[in-house]
Amino acid sequence: MKNYSIHYSYKGIGDVIIILFDNKKKPTHSVSKGRVTVVYHDEEIIGYNIFDVKDIVKIRNEGMIHFPSPQLIEVINTILINAKVEPLEILKESGYYVGQIKLIKPIDAEKNLVSIELKDETVNGVTKNQNLKISDKVVVAKVGTHLNNGDIVKESENGDVVINAHICTNSELGIDNNDEIFIVDEDIENGKDFFTTEVI
Repeated sequence: MKNYSIHYSYKGIGDVIIILFDNKKKPTHSVSKGRVTVVYHDEEIIGYNIFDVKDIVKIRNEGMIHFPSPQLIEVINTILINAKVEPLEILKESGYYVGQIKLIKPIDAEKNLVSIELKDETVNGVTKNQNLKISDKVVVAKVGTHLNNGDIVKESENGDVVINAHICTNSELGIDNNDEIFIVDEDIENGKDFFTTEVI
C-alpha cells in the first residue's frame, strides 16, 4: 500500500492504530482478522484498524503520525502480514516541506494566493490568513500528502494559476490547537522535510 496516513490517540479513541488509504470513501463493510480489522468500500480496502498494540509498541504520539519511522512500519507490517493482509511501504519522506514566501496576491476579500519557494521549485497555496508576509517561512504539504483530517492534498486551479500545495497551520502540524499558519525558524533550509523520523 503506497499512500496512507497513520493515526494513534490513546487518550482520544483508545489503543488502536488507524491506517487510512482513502478518507473520502464511506465504509461499506469490514472484516476482522485477529487484531486487524480491514475496512472496505465495496471491494476496495480503504483502511486498517489495528487493536491492542500498547504491549507490542510504545507510541507517544497523539493524533496523526506525520512521518512514521521505519521501525514503527516494520512492527505494523509484522502484524499485518500475520493477519494475511497487504503490508505498508516504508515512507522515504513526509510530504511536508519548509518553504519561503515569495509572492502574496489577493484573490478576494478573504483569500490570498501565496507562492512559496522550496529548494528546487515554487509551489502555490491559498490561505485566509492575512498576517503572512513576504520572506516568511511556512510548511506546505504537497500534492498527494495526507492531512491530519484525512484529506489528501489535490491539485486545483485558480484562474491560470495551479494550486499544488496546502499551507499548514499549527493544529495540522500537531504543534498547537489553533488554526494560525505556523511560521518556521528562518534558519531552516528551504525544501527541507519538516518532520524527522519519529521515535516509537
